[in-house]
Amino acid sequence: MNCWWVNHYACPSDEPGGTRHHALAKRLGELGIDVTLLASSFHYTNLQERLDPGEQTRVELRDGVRYAWIRTRAYADHPIARLRNMRSFANHLSSASPDLSIPQPDVIVGSSPHLYAAEAARRLAGRLHVPFCCEIRDIWPESLVDMAGASRWNPVVVHMAMLERRIYRASSRIFTLLPGSENHILARGGREGSIIWVPNGVDPKLVPPASIPPEAGPFTLMYAGAHGIANNLDTVLDASRILQDETGLDEFRFVLIGDGPRKHFLRKRVEEESLQLVEFHDSVAKKDIYSILQKANACILPLKPGSVFRHGISPNKMFDYMAAGRPVITAVDTPVNPVVDAAAGVSIPPGDPSALASAIGAMAALPADKRIEMGERGRAQAMEHFNLDELSVCVAGALRGVVEA
Repeated sequence: MNCWWVNHYACPSDEPGGTRHHALAKRLGELGIDVTLLASSFHYTNLQERLDPGEQTRVELRDGVRYAWIRTRAYADHPIARLRNMRSFANHLSSASPDLSIPQPDVIVGSSPHLYAAEAARRLAGRLHVPFCCEIRDIWPESLVDMAGASRWNPVVVHMAMLERRIYRASSRIFTLLPGSENHILARGGREGSIIWVPNGVDPKLVPPASIPPEAGPFTLMYAGAHGIANNLDTVLDASRILQDETGLDEFRFVLIGDGPRKHFLRKRVEEESLQLVEFHDSVAKKDIYSILQKANACILPLKPGSVFRHGISPNKMFDYMAAGRPVITAVDTPVNPVVDAAAGVSIPPGDPSALASAIGAMAALPADKRIEMGERGRAQAMEHFNLDELSVCVAGALRGVVEA
C-alpha cells in the first residue's frame, strides 16, 4: 500500500523543526504502508533552500524515509510573504506531482499547517482517483483571526473558510491533533465517525535515558521551538526583566533555542533593554534536542492568548519537554492540557509576565525531589500515551480501512 502525505513543513530527524511525519512515515513503512512525504524545499525555521539553483523537485531518502521536495517561494518575516510561500507550495505541488518518480498512491493525506496545502492534496487525490484524508494541525481560518487579528470578513479569511468546509466534506478520515476539535469539524462539514484524535508525540528511539537535572549554577529555563507570533516569547522576556530586577543576575537563566520570524526582534529587545538573563541559541535537530533539554531545570511553553486553544493544544515542544523529564510551565488558556493532566508542571494564564515570573520563582523554590517527580510523571505520560510507535498503529489501521472500503 502506498501513501502520499502532503505536509508543507515536514522535516527529517537530522534537521530542526517538526519531525512527527518523519517518525510516522518510518513506522508506517514497518507496518507495510510505503509513505512518501511531499514537502517544501524551503525550510520554514532556518529559512534555507534545500534544492540547488534551477532544481524544481528532488526525491531522496532521508534516514529510510522518502521525501519529494517541491520548489517553494522563499519567505521572510512579513505575513504577505508567508502567505505567498503557502500558495507557492500548493501551486507547485499540483504542477510538479505528475513528474515525480515515486510510487503512485493508494491514498493521499493532506496536512493543514495551512489549508492551501491540504486543498492541493484534496485536488490531487481527486485527479488520481484515490481516497483523500486530512490531518488537522491548526484550526484555520480561526487561528488567523485569533492569533493575527484578521477580520472575519477579510477576503483571505473568507476564502479559507470555504476551503475548510470543502476539505472536511471530502475527507474519508480526519486525523486531528486537537482533542477538543470534533464539534468544530462536524459543524463545518466533517462526517460523523470520520474523526480520529492522533496528537503529536515523541519518537522513543530518539529519547535518551532519564537524567537528574543540574544542581549547580543558576536555575535554567529552556524554550525550544519556533520564534513566531503565536509563541508569545515577548512575555518570557518581560518575565526575565522582572526576575532580573528582583533577584539580580545569578539566580536565573533563560535559554531560547530555535529560529523564526520574530527572533530578530526578540534579540533586539534583549540588547536594547539589557536583559542579561536571556540567551539565544540556533535551532538543533530533533535527535539532539533531548540531551540539551536535560540541561534545564524546567521548560517553558508560552502561547498567545486566544480562544482558538479551547480545542486543545498539541505542540511538539511540549512532548519533547515531558520526554526529557523536566517540569513544564505552560502559559496557555486551554481546557485540555497534557502537562496539567500528568501533574508534570504548572499552568498559568497566557500573556501575563508577572504570573510567569511568579511561577518560575515558585518552581525554583520547590525541593529538587518535587521537581524531579514532576519530570518523571511527564516522561511516563509522554512515553506511554504520546508514543509515535503506538500512534502509528492507529493511523495505519485508519488508512487501511479507507483503502479497503
